[in-house]
Amino acid sequence: MVHIKRWVIIAFAIMLFVVGLASVWTPVPIGAVLMTFATFLLIAYSRRGRALVRGVRRRSALIDKQMRWFETRSKAKMVRVLKTTQPLESRLRFGTRHIKP
Repeated sequence: MVHIKRWVIIAFAIMLFVVGLASVWTPVPIGAVLMTFATFLLIAYSRRGRALVRGVRRRSALIDKQMRWFETRSKAKMVRVLKTTQPLESRLRFGTRHIKP
């Protein structure tokens, strides 16, 4: 049952990302919010999602910088999940702060 729940959440996240990508160019940029939520779900529930986001962060300094900015302004639970995608280079360069639960 746990695997079914995980796959349903992953499928929902992918669908949400596609809908967000399609609606990002609308006058109200709700697509960016949908894609952010979908990315968070993929990081939380999928190893491949974490590896994909980690690879994107490793290749793009701008995205890594934006994710670090988001980490500093998020709640502790979300930060724990986001920190799993930090590339090694970023962790060594900027260090990681311990988050209190």
